[in-house]
Amino acid sequence: MMNQTDWIKANHGNVCLIDHKGNIVLEPQVDVDTLYYPSHEMCQVKKDGKYGYIDMVGELVIPFQYKKAYPFAENGLAFVVGDNGLGGYIDRSGEYVIAPSYDTGSMFKFGFAAVSKNGEYTYIYKNGSKAINNTFKYAGGFSDCGLAKVVEFNGKHSLMDTTSRVALRLKEGNGLAEFKEGNRITKFRAADGREALINAAGEIFTGFFEKVVISPYSHLHPYLQNGLWGYVDNEGDEVIPNIYKEVSPFTEMKVAKVKAFHPLAENQEWEFYINEIDEIIDDQAIKRQEQHLRKRFSHINRFKKALALAVKKKTSQTIKSSSKETIMMKGEAYIDESLENDQAKKSDNPYQEIEYDAAKDDRYDEDGGIEFYEVEINFHDKDEEAILEFIREELQWEDEIIGLDNNYVKLLWCLPTNAYDAADIEIAMYYALKDGEIGRYSYTQID
Repeated sequence: MMNQTDWIKANHGNVCLIDHKGNIVLEPQVDVDTLYYPSHEMCQVKKDGKYGYIDMVGELVIPFQYKKAYPFAENGLAFVVGDNGLGGYIDRSGEYVIAPSYDTGSMFKFGFAAVSKNGEYTYIYKNGSKAINNTFKYAGGFSDCGLAKVVEFNGKHSLMDTTSRVALRLKEGNGLAEFKEGNRITKFRAADGREALINAAGEIFTGFFEKVVISPYSHLHPYLQNGLWGYVDNEGDEVIPNIYKEVSPFTEMKVAKVKAFHPLAENQEWEFYINEIDEIIDDQAIKRQEQHLRKRFSHINRFKKALALAVKKKTSQTIKSSSKETIMMKGEAYIDESLENDQAKKSDNPYQEIEYDAAKDDRYDEDGGIEFYEVEINFHDKDEEAILEFIREELQWEDEIIGLDNNYVKLLWCLPTNAYDAADIEIAMYYALKDGEIGRYSYTQID
C-alpha cells in the first residue's frame, strides 16, 4: 500500500523530485498528471487516467497503458493492472514476466510476493509458481525484518517468516499493523481499541496507549495518553513525556512541530519546534528553508530519504525593472534602459514584471559572452523595504530583481566571461552578508 506522500498531483504546476535545498533531482520529460516517488530507479506516472513509468532521467520508458501501476521491486518486477482489472508483473521493458491473472499483488521481497485471486491470498516466486501451499484471508508483502502480516480465515492476525513459519499468532479480536519500510517494530491493537508497539520477536515492549504512531524517519514515536502526546523510543522508554496537545512525527532533520498550552498565547496554544531531546529550537532556519522552497514550489510532500515530491510553480522567467540606471558590482552598468518596456516605464509600480530572455542577451558577444546566475539570499530579519535598501547600499544594485519577499530576494547576476567568474559572487556575498551574520545565500548558473 502506498502512502499519500508517495505521489503528488500536478495541480497548477509541474511535478518534480527535489532535495532539501530545492534542487530538482528529477523532472518528467513528458506531460504527466501525477508523479510517484522513485523505487529502484523507476517512477510511476499517470496521464489521463493511464499509468506508465519514467526513469531517473525523466524519460518515459514504459508507455501510459495500465489501469493501475505499482513500484518496482528489488528483483526488477512491478505489479500492474490492465483494463480488464487483472494484474501481473512486468519487467523494466514493460514485458509481462508473470501473466495478469491476479486481483492484487505486493512488491517482491526476499524472493516472495503476496498475490490474491477471488478473495484468497497466497505467496509466489518470481517465476509465478506458488511459494507456499497455504492461503489466507489477507497476506501482506514481507518487510525488511523478514516478517509478513497475514490474516487467517478465522480472522486471527499472525506474523509469518520467510520459511512460512508463524512467528506470532494473536488472539481473536486483536490486530496488527504491517511493518513499515525500514522498521523492526509495528503497532499492536487490542480488542478494546488500545494500542502498543510490538517488535519483530513478537514482544509487546510498551504500555498500552490511546493511540501510537510509528515514525518513518526517527526512533521516537508519538503516543497519546490521557489526551496528551509524548514520545517513546524503540525500546519502549518514554523519552519525551506526554505534555503536548498536538505533535508531529520527527522529520529526517530530527525536528518535530508540537503544540502546547500557554496562558499568554493566542487561544492559549503555542506552536513551536523541538529536537529529539525535547529542547525548544530556533525555528528561523526552518522557516527560511520553507520560505526559500515556497518561492519555486506550490506544494512539497514530506521528505523521504532526503528527497521529496513537489509541484514547481508555472512562472515564466521574469525580472523586475525600474526606470533608474542599473548599477551592479564594482559600479559597472550591465543592464540599460533598452530592456524596459513601455508599460514598465509608465507604471506606478517601480518593480513591474517584464519578460527577460537570457539566451537573446548579446550585449557581451564582442568580448566573449556573458554568464547568468540566479542568486538567492535568505536574510535573518529584513522586510522588503529593508532588503531593497540593503542591496542598493551594500551591493550597489538597483535592478535585476527576480523575486522579493520578507527575508528573501532573488537576483539575476550577470558576469562577463572575460572578466569575472562565480568566485566574484562568493566574495561579494561573503562581505555583504558579513560571513553569514546577516543572512545566507546560494547561487545557480542558468542557461
